[in-house]
Amino acid sequence: MGRMTPRRAVRLTDLLFYLTVAAIGVISGFALYYRTTNVWNLKNLGDTFLTKHIGRRPIIIGAFHRQLHEQNVGGHYAVFQFLGNGRESYSLYCLSKDDNGKEVIDRAQIERIHKGKRAANDACSWSGHLAECRIASGSIDSVKVSTISNFSEALDVTLEKPTYFPERQKLVVCVSPLYIYVEWKFLVTAIETWIAMGASKIVIPIQSVSANAYNIIKKYEEQGIVIIRQHAKWPVLSDVNPNGLVLSRGIEESHVNCLHFVKPFADMVIFTDVDDVLLPLNPMNLNDGPLAIIEDLTKEHPQAGSFLLEHANTQFVLSENNVEPTLKNFNFDFLKNTQWTASCKVKRIPTRVIVNASRVDTVNMHETGNLRLGYLQVRVPCRKGHFYHLRHTFKNKAFGETRVDMSALAAKLNAQWKGRLENTFGELSSTALEKTSTESFKDFDRCTESIDAELWKLSASRCLTANVCFSRITRNVDCVALQSNYSFAKTGEDFVIGLNRSEFIKSKPNCEAPLPEYVSGNSYFLP
Repeated sequence: MGRMTPRRAVRLTDLLFYLTVAAIGVISGFALYYRTTNVWNLKNLGDTFLTKHIGRRPIIIGAFHRQLHEQNVGGHYAVFQFLGNGRESYSLYCLSKDDNGKEVIDRAQIERIHKGKRAANDACSWSGHLAECRIASGSIDSVKVSTISNFSEALDVTLEKPTYFPERQKLVVCVSPLYIYVEWKFLVTAIETWIAMGASKIVIPIQSVSANAYNIIKKYEEQGIVIIRQHAKWPVLSDVNPNGLVLSRGIEESHVNCLHFVKPFADMVIFTDVDDVLLPLNPMNLNDGPLAIIEDLTKEHPQAGSFLLEHANTQFVLSENNVEPTLKNFNFDFLKNTQWTASCKVKRIPTRVIVNASRVDTVNMHETGNLRLGYLQVRVPCRKGHFYHLRHTFKNKAFGETRVDMSALAAKLNAQWKGRLENTFGELSSTALEKTSTESFKDFDRCTESIDAELWKLSASRCLTANVCFSRITRNVDCVALQSNYSFAKTGEDFVIGLNRSEFIKSKPNCEAPLPEYVSGNSYFLP
């Protein structure tokens, strides 16, 4: 009875064995931790399972009142233009108050500026978007914007006041933004040609230009011909620089911003580069210019919201002489050297866009983006009208194709220029300017051409934008550039960023605009 049974003895032996193994494990663990293993190795092991989540970071670059004549529903609306990662989906909420303090909260309807065109890959992964919200009143000045419906965390966004003129403008031109731009002869040629062709307002966005070019543009602005817009650089985020990830340095974003700016006063709007002008098919017959072309097209296509016209590469040779480079010594006789332009062809070539301002919401570089209320995009045959692409590198373009005679245009511009010198420029007419040289574009041309060539290999090293290019040519000229500041609000796990203030200052070396700075925010984290 007093003897231990074999089964009980086995149980005690097993328990002793388990306790011994556990003790050895604990002792070995402490020894391993304190004597043989660095704590950072354990941390690095844990990093294997770490994931990054920084949230969405829309950058609001424009805010406008929706024009009542564009609406097919009642109420008041605001349109926000923002930049965002095209691979992410966005939600924005708007809070506004009328004069009586009544609040209106609305979730924005959001669409990309260019649907699908850049969405198929991430070479240019950031792009423009539009968000439209119902607001409390058409007279409010600002709206609180958040990515969540809790407005304790929101960014206060100022709405731009609409610009009006006594009469609506029949034809307005939105030019691509100017950056590192020093070639005043090209600029003057474009402005004077558009004026001669019937444009009443020319909108020029500026990021950085030579001081002389800026002074010339300011003189046109004083005469009510040009409207200067600011084309700010975008802020660098904590892990990405959107400036290098948006196609062509934000031409499309600039065009969309210009479109919503001119909607209150413009009927038809042309979107173009400085070197693209819409002339008659026969430049000797100047009465068949843009206004006549547009009138014929709108009669033929009453439901059209936009027209796509091809642009033909055209020989362009600036005069080379030894006279002092001043506005007083400048004339347009060099246009007589232009004798050839590309012929109309069956294959599609790049186009420029003309829109009815109230029928379109977005514009791409070479086509319309989003049309409103069922209006259509019409592709115009080259034989009915086309732009003339007077590019700085086109000295020997289009030899043997289609003959052109620009002498009538040269005569008209010279007569127009004579009056301009007397009434517009004053002392600036006699100021010595820098010599125009196409060399200043050479590195940017080679860079963008190389990126374009990469696309045919289906493997791109970078986005097709001048922000990823380096110019080895030093521009020893005085320049002005846009200095921009941004504010941000952390909203939940996201950030909303907005342009705070911009002003023109003396540029950085080589005519570059400085990177923006953050001047206010509600979090210790940067976006």
